[in-house]
Amino acid sequence: MRSLNVLKTANIIAYILTLAMNFLSQTASQFGIDIFQYTVAELGESRPVFFLPAGYVFSIWGVIYLGLAAFLIYQYRGQHGDEVVGKIGWWFVLSCIGNISWLYLFLNDQTAISTIAILLILVSLIVIYQRLGIGRTAVSMARRWAVHIPFSIYMGWVSVATVANIAAALYVGGNETALFGISADIWTVIMMVIAAVLGLLMLRLRGDIAYALVIVWALVGIYVRPFDTPLFADIAATQNVNLVNIGAVVIALVIVLAIGLYAFMTRNQSANQMAAT
Repeated sequence: MRSLNVLKTANIIAYILTLAMNFLSQTASQFGIDIFQYTVAELGESRPVFFLPAGYVFSIWGVIYLGLAAFLIYQYRGQHGDEVVGKIGWWFVLSCIGNISWLYLFLNDQTAISTIAILLILVSLIVIYQRLGIGRTAVSMARRWAVHIPFSIYMGWVSVATVANIAAALYVGGNETALFGISADIWTVIMMVIAAVLGLLMLRLRGDIAYALVIVWALVGIYVRPFDTPLFADIAATQNVNLVNIGAVVIALVIVLAIGLYAFMTRNQSANQMAAT
């Protein structure tokens, strides 16, 4: 019990520090604190990387942090909370350390090294996902909404963000228009397909609609982001922008249709089971 209380306290402290770092990443300069060279928005608008979605898409962080707050409250729900905290262990704290490190590195233009930090977040969330048995363990509605869904959304977004971070690192490394002889537009479609496959696998193997919807959210954000701007003027002259836009829409629609089909089949299965009893 004592070790669990330590973990619960560590989770709260790590969460608060992560929130504080995110707040400072947007407002540090206003308070005369000189720890970041850029903001996320400034870096996003300084690199013509096709895989980066429109700015509004990043508002999903608000949903993520709200969900994680629900998890922190749930951890004090007696035996149920103890069980969740025991399964997660120190991995949530590690994910927060990765989050804080990523912000510092990425916003100080250490893009390549920041990839290691975001991979730490991703690995931590994968371990949490597995330990909680998300999509494979029957749980109460309270645990689903306060624990499973928040971590599904978080892992879905970090999966996308990891690909975007790698794309940004490749761009900074000098691979602006091509890598291994493959153009940036083709690479973007390939990365979108990989993200979609992850979403479809989570839907098929785990019934994780939340994860799949995050992928759709990101793909629509890529489509919405305008490429007819001065930022993309040079790269768009040699790349097929329409391929990126059409690819984003088509792939997003495929996932949405898959979600609809899964929901329909699940509903019918439940109806048949009820009829049989």
